[in-house]
Amino acid sequence: MEYVSVSSLESGMVLSGDLIAPNGRFILPKGARLTQKNIMSIKIWGVSRVPVAKPPDREGAPDSDILFSSSVMEEAREIILERFSGNPPQWPVMEEIFSVAVMDTASRLSEGDVPLRPEIFNSHFSDIPEGSAEKTDMEALLGAENGLATLPDVYARISDALRSPKSSATHIADLVSKDTALSAIILKLANSAMYGVPGKVDSILRATTLIGGRALSTLALGVSATRLFRGISVKWVNMESFWKHSISVAVIAQILVSRKNPRAIEQLFAAGMLHDIGRLALFRHAPRTMSRLIADASAEKLPLDFMEREVLGFDHGELGGRLLERWNFPLSLSSLIMSHHKERERPKNCASAVLAAADVLASVTDEGGSGSWYAAPLSEETWKAADLPSSVLEMTIRQARRQISEIYNLFQGSD
Repeated sequence: MEYVSVSSLESGMVLSGDLIAPNGRFILPKGARLTQKNIMSIKIWGVSRVPVAKPPDREGAPDSDILFSSSVMEEAREIILERFSGNPPQWPVMEEIFSVAVMDTASRLSEGDVPLRPEIFNSHFSDIPEGSAEKTDMEALLGAENGLATLPDVYARISDALRSPKSSATHIADLVSKDTALSAIILKLANSAMYGVPGKVDSILRATTLIGGRALSTLALGVSATRLFRGISVKWVNMESFWKHSISVAVIAQILVSRKNPRAIEQLFAAGMLHDIGRLALFRHAPRTMSRLIADASAEKLPLDFMEREVLGFDHGELGGRLLERWNFPLSLSSLIMSHHKERERPKNCASAVLAAADVLASVTDEGGSGSWYAAPLSEETWKAADLPSSVLEMTIRQARRQISEIYNLFQGSD
């Protein structure tokens, strides 16, 4: 494999291998054609040399479709257009999201992946049996869930420590260490590409020093709450796909926020992991109702949260936020969960806007799903609140693909 000094890079050069930053983060895939924007990013990441192949003759080759055939690109465009209910993007950042999603889908198609199409998705809901009436009012669901899912004492202590300004890093590390399974997950996360630290993090105290005591507490709370729901089995919902979507939103959210406010990485990661926890409660206590809502939303080409509000009077975000409040989670987390779909239209701050953007990106790049095939577009107000340039979108998705796989496997191995 031939390497070229970063100072000798030119537009049009093609990578002969995946490009990885010194901290272990994925930057660009093998086969990517370098642009001036790519080269600038490579320099920012601190890469000193780059694997490149001799660039092919570019005469007559269209820039955007160079890696994929026209038939693959057209199929990818049709899939993403259908994701947005057949509505083309209406403003510049949504055009960029659409373009990034098309290229990501084309890449998957060229690798032999078969993206989930609406006709296949709908076939899962053709035979939903009748049964006794299910309680679907908010208070009944909260009462039922509160009785079934109780956080162990160690999590209550972590939550208390997070709220106390007097808690030291050593105290928080000691609390997390009391739960062996939780400690194992936290250590794996600390050693993952999410942080990209040199050397091995082999103790919770070291992880606390690396991540920060309060940040680690937030991460621990997010991880712990997901463990309460890992055993749910719903006939009409692919739970592996559900958890992959949750992890995808978490990874994309933390990558996006790291470009603006690195101190919020753990908060956004935890929020991403938990953003659909209310839907899990609905799956557990009202499975037939939810199956019908999924079928109806798909038939009408609507995102599922639209149908939830129309029929139930609330959406899964509101239910999830209320659950976290009952479990005494920090308001900074519960409020993000409670309003993550409303933030598509009326964002309150950068964190809520980033979570909403991550949810849309994870949905349209087919990184798992939580029961909704169709996606709603972001509003201009949401992206403005996120305060990020649209140029980060393509790099974020490429970086996320590697991390999603790594962290998904990490959680799969922790049950």
